[in-house]
Amino acid sequence: MEKKKFASLLFICFLIFVLTETALQTFQPKIEAVETPVPLYNVITSTYSGVSYDLYYPSNFSGSLVILAGGILGDKSYLSGWAENLAEAGYASLAFSTPPEGLDQVPRYATNCRQNIKTLLPFVFNASIFPISIDENSVSLVGMSGGGAAVLSFSDMRIKATVSVCPYYISSFSVDKSCPVLIITGAGDMICPPDMHGQVYYDELEQDKMLIEQAKVGHDLASVGWDYLIAWLDYFAKGDVSAYSPLASVDDNSRISFSLRDF
Repeated sequence: MEKKKFASLLFICFLIFVLTETALQTFQPKIEAVETPVPLYNVITSTYSGVSYDLYYPSNFSGSLVILAGGILGDKSYLSGWAENLAEAGYASLAFSTPPEGLDQVPRYATNCRQNIKTLLPFVFNASIFPISIDENSVSLVGMSGGGAAVLSFSDMRIKATVSVCPYYISSFSVDKSCPVLIITGAGDMICPPDMHGQVYYDELEQDKMLIEQAKVGHDLASVGWDYLIAWLDYFAKGDVSAYSPLASVDDNSRISFSLRDF
C-alpha cells in the first residue's frame, strides 16, 4: 500500500514538473537576433586652416574623393544630400562652408569658394593629416551654381574630373582647366538659363567635355543628372570603362533635352 502511495506521489510530482516546464516554454519571450544595419556613411566635422568642413565617407569606401562646392547659401549642411548620393556610389565627399552671398554678389562668392578649394587641397593630399586614406589619383571636384563657377575656374593637375551643375557664368573667370569637365544644366533654369551660362562655359572649354540639359528641371540636379554625374566620375576618376556606355548614348535618353559632347 505504501508503495502505491509513493508511486502516485511520484507520478503527481512528474506531472507538475511537465506542466510547469510547458508553461515556462509557452510564456517565455522569444529573443531573436537583430541584424544591426551598417551605416551608409560616417561623418567627420572639423576645420582646416579656417575652413569648416564635413568629411563624409561610406562604409565601402575604396579611395575616391569628391570635393563639394555648394551654391551661394554657403553652408556645408546644404550638401548633405549630395554627399549621401555619392556615398551610395562609394565616394567620399569633402563639403565645406563659404560665407553666403546674395545673387548680386555671385562673383565674390565664387572667388571665396575657389580660394577655399585651394586652401583644402594641401590638406586632402597630405596623408599624414587627412583623416582617411584616399586614392590620390581619384580626386574630383563637383560644384553647384556659384560653386559650379568656382570649380570651373579652378585648375590643378591632381584633379582628375570636374562636374559643374547649373553654373553661374562669370565672364572674368578663366576656364583653362586640365581635367575632363561635365556641365549639367536644367532646361527650365530661370537663375542660370543654359544658353547664357552653362553652354557659354562649354564653348570655352578645350579638353574632354560634355554638356547635358535636364528636361523639365530648373536650377537643380534631378535623378537623371545624378546618373551622368556618377558615370562621369566613374569613367574619368575611377577609370571604370563600363561607365562610357551611358555617357556615349546620352542622345537616347528622353529625360535629356539637349546635349553636347567632345571626348
